[in-house]
Amino acid sequence: MAKFCPEWVFSACVAKAAGGFLTGNAPMSSFANYLTDGLNQHYNEIKAESIEEAGTKVLEFLNEIEAGETAIQYINSYIFKRVKFHANNKPRKLQGLFIDEFAPLKTRDYSAEKAVILFKAFVFSSRSGLTTEVPVGWQIQEEDGIGWFGDLMKSEPTIFDSL
Repeated sequence: MAKFCPEWVFSACVAKAAGGFLTGNAPMSSFANYLTDGLNQHYNEIKAESIEEAGTKVLEFLNEIEAGETAIQYINSYIFKRVKFHANNKPRKLQGLFIDEFAPLKTRDYSAEKAVILFKAFVFSSRSGLTTEVPVGWQIQEEDGIGWFGDLMKSEPTIFDSL
């Protein structure tokens, strides 16, 4: 039975990998391996290479636009946006009686290329002033209904995750 990862979950993980590398906590491969290990407990196999490839392209893009110190702000804002809102800016309900935003999909809707395109679009809209600000002190693991995904996004890999 097909159990594909929702696109927003994959894209948030790409941003997490890029942000983790940018802050210097571990190599990109450590983040990619760690995140795919967590995702693969809930979905069909996701390759660490796809997260690493997309994360690298995100960082290359941020370098091209000379984001500098605002790069990590773009990444954190992107994660906030993907967790809190659907693509049409409708608020995402992570918990509800008939809603499971983390439910596996029957068809694959994510790719490294799509994650990079969506991140670029977000940055361009942010630079135009069309984005939602991240509330001060917002922590992903404190979101109602975030569960295992909040734990995955908040924890850090070790150097052994790059092996």
